[in-house]
Amino acid sequence: MSERIRVAIIGAGLAGLTCAGRLAQAGLSVTLFDKGRGPGGRLATRRAEGGLRFDHGAPWLAASDPGLAACLDGLISGGHAAPWPDADPHAVTGLPGMSAIPKALAAGLDVRQGAMVTALKRQDRVWHLGGEGIAHQADLVVLAIPAPQARDLLGADHPFAADLGQISYHACVTLMAGLDPAAPRPFVHRRCQGALHQIWQDGAKPGRADLPLTPWVAHADPDWSMAHIDLPFAELAELMAPLLLAELGADAAHLRHSAAHRWLYARTDRALGRPFLADDASGLVAGGDWALGSDAAHAWDSGQAMAAHLLARP
Repeated sequence: MSERIRVAIIGAGLAGLTCAGRLAQAGLSVTLFDKGRGPGGRLATRRAEGGLRFDHGAPWLAASDPGLAACLDGLISGGHAAPWPDADPHAVTGLPGMSAIPKALAAGLDVRQGAMVTALKRQDRVWHLGGEGIAHQADLVVLAIPAPQARDLLGADHPFAADLGQISYHACVTLMAGLDPAAPRPFVHRRCQGALHQIWQDGAKPGRADLPLTPWVAHADPDWSMAHIDLPFAELAELMAPLLLAELGADAAHLRHSAAHRWLYARTDRALGRPFLADDASGLVAGGDWALGSDAAHAWDSGQAMAAHLLARP
């Protein structure tokens, strides 16, 4: 394939970055567009006052795929990640936060952040991307965004629409809490029953010893999340903080910082069942973790499969 072939990838999460890296390595001209402030999607780190930071999306990556495992080994060697066996035997976390992993994967790529593509049209055998400050042309397009967003962008009459409409998600509300260092720290990671689904001590990760408070992150149960998803962030934090303190056996006086976040497309409930959707006639593919499941490894697999498919085109 010629290096003159232009590929536009919409979405700079793990699937989009994985696909972009492989295509760029093969010599294609790749441009990524992402509406967020940084690449990575749920591989995210939130900073707060006083030097606090929280990995409020994915707590770690666990490599079940040999290719992803090799990639993570390279990130560890490069100082961008480290094993976290205290939480899971296969856990790898970013240094100094999870956002370091997508930043490393994006190095050398043309990533346009804060760039939301709102129009996508194929005309005269060329894709035209539009949006605020966006007027871009490409020969091939990769949609590496949540299925509902891909459906909205393509339109209800697109051939992908029916498949994309079958994908369903669980939302997730996240609490980020900073506790006094004297507060109890009874565990590093726990899966819970009830309103809270998962809790981890972010300060126990490698490279977090310099934090002024003990940072904890809690993900709410899917049912609880959906029941409260529309509440303001301050109210969500106010509701979740007592639940976290109860799990830790801590007092309200230990709580020094709390904030909430909502992930609308946190975990795939019903997946596509294959790595991607493809329209070879127009040069369009769509994929992500939603194609195969809900784990980061599924996003990696989908990204790799989309790249391989495009590279195999005549």
